[in-house]
Amino acid sequence: MSTIHLGSRTTAEQALRGASLSGKRAIVTGASSGLGVETTRVLALAGADVTLAVRSVPTGEAVAADLRAALPLAAGKLDVRPLDLADLASVRTFTDAIAAEGRRLDLLINNAGVMAPPLGKTAQGFELQLGTNHLGHFLLTERLRPRMTAGRIVNVSSGLHTRGSGARLLETLDDDRAYERRKYVPFDAYGDSKLANILFTRALAKRLPPSVLAFSLHPGVIPTNLSRSMGALGAVFRTVGRLFMKTVAQGAATSVFAATAPELEGASGAYLSDCAIATPKAEALDDALAEKVWALSERCVAAR
Repeated sequence: MSTIHLGSRTTAEQALRGASLSGKRAIVTGASSGLGVETTRVLALAGADVTLAVRSVPTGEAVAADLRAALPLAAGKLDVRPLDLADLASVRTFTDAIAAEGRRLDLLINNAGVMAPPLGKTAQGFELQLGTNHLGHFLLTERLRPRMTAGRIVNVSSGLHTRGSGARLLETLDDDRAYERRKYVPFDAYGDSKLANILFTRALAKRLPPSVLAFSLHPGVIPTNLSRSMGALGAVFRTVGRLFMKTVAQGAATSVFAATAPELEGASGAYLSDCAIATPKAEALDDALAEKVWALSERCVAAR
């Protein structure tokens, strides 16, 4: 490993620090734009075969073609699969296809997400952000876990988990799944979904064998298409944000760090930021809350 100072301005390629992923298999959700593309590129550059799990296969194929044209011959192979995290049936179809291959999975990067859209529902009737950002990835991870004998699961959360509320999160998972009785505040619901990512990771880490590690992370503030659901405000955010926010290459760095850093051995369940272990809000460290979120999430995805 080469020595390089890791921090807020580290790029994804720098965070790799020369690690080889040759022979490894990775899945990256939301791999057709933003951080997902860069994460995919760098994992493939290190030699991993990467599945781009995307809602739009034509868009994903176009991204994969561009990446193949730019990557060296020694890079890992890329393939594109349809996955709509807002539809649990799509998650099951995707995971069934992966299982049918019989190949071991080494890295699962749960990167996809939606941020602050108007109130919407998933195919199964859950509030769109919690359903996509958390429940879709929860089911995906649970169904792919048997394919992993060693490796890492990386859940991309956000510093905006601080806007999340454990009580509100439990209510959404339990008896008001589509905000029929409460006022919907887009960024509060986003914060709930990102808090769920961290709590899920903590509970997941306790259920994994020592050879499989799980991490959640804050990638930084990046002007990507994640803000597309914010309309005109999102356009301003992406334009002005380029002046003072992280680049996409910098934003993907902590995902690559989480997937490859040897110093994270023994730290499964940790929350990361700027290529280092960080401390989330106190509620995100509540293991009793994490277990409640796990139990309700299992109930939400069962037979749906």
